[in-house]
Amino acid sequence: MIVVHDGLNSPRLQGGQEVTEENQSPFPDKYFMRNTRVLRVSKAQIQNVPMEVLEAAQQELVNIVSLDGNLLREVPKDLHLLGEHLNQLNLTKNQISYIPTNISQYSKLSILNLSSNLLSDLPMELGGLQLLRELDISHNRFHHLPSCIYELEKLESLSAHDNQIKGIDASELGLGGLRELHSLDLKNNDINLVPPVLGKMNKLKNLELWGNPFRQPRHQILSMGTPAVLSYLRTRIPI
Repeated sequence: MIVVHDGLNSPRLQGGQEVTEENQSPFPDKYFMRNTRVLRVSKAQIQNVPMEVLEAAQQELVNIVSLDGNLLREVPKDLHLLGEHLNQLNLTKNQISYIPTNISQYSKLSILNLSSNLLSDLPMELGGLQLLRELDISHNRFHHLPSCIYELEKLESLSAHDNQIKGIDASELGLGGLRELHSLDLKNNDINLVPPVLGKMNKLKNLELWGNPFRQPRHQILSMGTPAVLSYLRTRIPI
């Protein structure tokens, strides 16, 4: 019998002899993907995903891909094979420095985690993900929020903490146009000014601004929570 990894902690036996754990594939087999609709490879130091793995995932209608904690330098080239069904994509803690323009093919994505990579920008095509509800770009190298984010009309949660973001566009053409946004995390950036118009975003339930160099609102107001911060900002809007 040959040991074949089944996507769980224990191996499966197949064939006539047992092989060592070192020779096992880090990728789940088609049976695991069929039962879970998930392709998950975590902390396995993979540098790419073979086409045959993604072809199997396509056949098994996989809609969740999680490749966190690996050595990926780019989004897997053949990931587009799953574009028709992909709902969640987790690429956190890799070495990805750019997102390809074909990201727009994953039109059913609702959750995208790109945190802890080497990103400094996002393509305009990402704005075509009109079903995206959650976006995490924290722990990257952004100096500003990419303008494509402002096109994500269904976005409910944006995490962009621990970057080098210097300013906030809260106008109707910026964050102010994201009507469904209820969670915005911008802590630990380089923001010098919090625009008062941000206070008009009444749907915000969670606003994180700690760890930035601005002087207003003061820490005392920040410590009172999001409603107090928004209320303070509204009082600063010029009449």
